[in-house]
Amino acid sequence: MRRNGAPTLALLLCIVFAVPCLAGGAAQGQSESEQSRLLEVRRKQLELQSVRSELARKQELFNQGLVSKAELDAAKSRLTGAELDYQEAVLALLTLEPRVSVRRAVKIQAPDGRRLVQLTLANLTAAFDDSQLKLLSNFEGSAPIPDALKTRVLRDLFVSVRDSGSADVTGRLTGRGVTIALPYEVHIPELRYGDSRTLTFQLLRDVDSALVNISQKGQVQEIELQLEQEQTGSVADVASTQISQEADLGGQATYDLRLERSTVDVRSLQLKALNLPRQVSYSFLEPQGEARVSQINFPAGVRQQSLKLRLFLPDRSDQSVTIDEPLVFWVLAVGNGDTGKFAAERLYTPEEIRRSRAGSLRLELIPRGVGRIELTAESLFAETDPGRSVETTFKLRNTGTRRLDNVQLTAEAPTNWRVELTPPTIPALDAHREQNVRLRINTPADVAVGDYEIRIRTQSYAYNRQVPSEDKIFRVSVKAKSKLWIAGGVLGGLLLLAAGILVSVVKLTRR
Repeated sequence: MRRNGAPTLALLLCIVFAVPCLAGGAAQGQSESEQSRLLEVRRKQLELQSVRSELARKQELFNQGLVSKAELDAAKSRLTGAELDYQEAVLALLTLEPRVSVRRAVKIQAPDGRRLVQLTLANLTAAFDDSQLKLLSNFEGSAPIPDALKTRVLRDLFVSVRDSGSADVTGRLTGRGVTIALPYEVHIPELRYGDSRTLTFQLLRDVDSALVNISQKGQVQEIELQLEQEQTGSVADVASTQISQEADLGGQATYDLRLERSTVDVRSLQLKALNLPRQVSYSFLEPQGEARVSQINFPAGVRQQSLKLRLFLPDRSDQSVTIDEPLVFWVLAVGNGDTGKFAAERLYTPEEIRRSRAGSLRLELIPRGVGRIELTAESLFAETDPGRSVETTFKLRNTGTRRLDNVQLTAEAPTNWRVELTPPTIPALDAHREQNVRLRINTPADVAVGDYEIRIRTQSYAYNRQVPSEDKIFRVSVKAKSKLWIAGGVLGGLLLLAAGILVSVVKLTRR
């Protein structure tokens, strides 16, 4: 046994130490885990060959009656265990983690405005060369090596694009692993070694970085990467989620803009808004402090910047700014060398803008008229006696820029007072028009002396929106009844007395 065991051990040492030399450059390209598993397969092969040789020797000795049946059965049991160990080592080598590389991850914008990501995946799982397979198979009686070790074909790959996560106020990473692209998962039936496959996903949320999740037979590979920006002919891509807005005359509208470049060099871009009427002024603002800016800088390594565009509408409409007629204009990010192309104050055609290298975005603003209601009177005060009535006239004016619909007038008065507004309802009142409204107040006969208030409210709608209005207060002062018949009787008596005295004096003077 010593004579047979020594050569076997020597052969084992020679092969183990010779393996790295025979593998050569192929072993250098493999990971440490793969090399160790490969050596484990070779070691199990040597052990299997040694056990088989031992069993053959035991069988010969048993036939000669030199060993017992128990010793032969023990040798057969050791052979079975060695074969299982060898198969287990081969399976471990076959289940090495697949190496799928992302060669490109480009974010593009479709003509319809959707954000897409194109992923190019390649199978770079290390294969075993002919010398390694020959060395593995060059043992008498060894089980055949599976062809999959040579081809390394990956089957049933499932690929998805997920959120790489963001830090909340506490610094904890949230949202990581959430699928953010359609389709949610793409199935690749087969990917051969060295082959590549390009997949297209639609982003559900515009992001700059993503997590590519690759699953294959229970093994998951996650690759976190920064998305490239598609190379375009313009210096920057301009985007906004609010491409069309409405704003009241005299108000303002704000657009959130995002500028993104495909390169990471240092660059400054001039900001312009074209084809706006002169009555509409605008300002580009920083997103935080809202400082006004006329150009935006891209430092080295920065591909994306955000800012705001704020438009200010005039108080009145005219031929250039018409109510309910969209104003179409363009936002441009122009390189410093191309600012002269848009220096003239004129309307530029879409073709002129597209031919330039400027980053451009078509926006729309719809001016809406504003309804304003005003109720006035020459006086909001009157005096009266109990049981008497008061009448006055109000003027109801539409001082806005849109027609008022369904104008209603109501009054709140003290108990038992009767207040009439004529007319109580006005179906429509055009802009800059007025309507007379008569107010009649009847006071009760038993009302107490004092000052009272009548509150007059107006309610109307313009463009299906309620128009805010201010209540008017009409004050009524009730005085005590004056007894005029007593004053008239006293005055009449005094007149008669004066007349009698006058007659007597005349008679006396005649005598």
